Amino acid sequence: MRPFPALSPFTLQRVLSALLCCTTTALAHPVDEVVQGAYLTLTPGTVQLELDITPGSKVASSVLKALDANQDGKVQAQEAQSYARQVLSQSTLKLDGKTTLWTLQSTEIPPLEDLKLGSATLKIYAQAKRTDLAGVHSLSYLNRYTPAKSQWVANVFLKPSAQWAYQVDSQKHSNDGQTLSVQYTVKKP
Repeated sequence: MRPFPALSPFTLQRVLSALLCCTTTALAHPVDEVVQGAYLTLTPGTVQLELDITPGSKVASSVLKALDANQDGKVQAQEAQSYARQVLSQSTLKLDGKTTLWTLQSTEIPPLEDLKLGSATLKIYAQAKRTDLAGVHSLSYLNRYTPAKSQWVANVFLKPSAQWAYQVDSQKHSNDGQTLSVQYTVKKP
């Protein structure tokens, strides 16, 4: 077995600096943007939505102002629901070309101090009813919620049942990530 060659202190310092730089970069979160991730899941009879909103520290105040409506430093359940409904009203779901309304299910609000630091994500859960019919269908999702400069991403997931199987035939994302268009097939297993 050959021993590992010894590194000079200068070389070791360069290697450690490079590793530290890569680690810091990989963990970075934009401080001047709101990152929004929309996860849509096709389930029997519904589309489930999990919308994750992570404000950067420099723009967190724009989210917090709407979230903590009375500005008392605490988010009450009614404030969280009102905020979530406001956010949901700025997103559009179309199933087979017809606009479908979201029904708010719940919210997860982290401590406001963590949101201010840009180190926490608030979550909004909603669902929309849909009809399971065998054949090819379309889903279009548009997120227009823009409390500050934002980055958007949206993805679709499938949760089949004993009665129905789903298959994504195609999907397209807009360049800015605000829009997701999906063509899918529903069939009996």
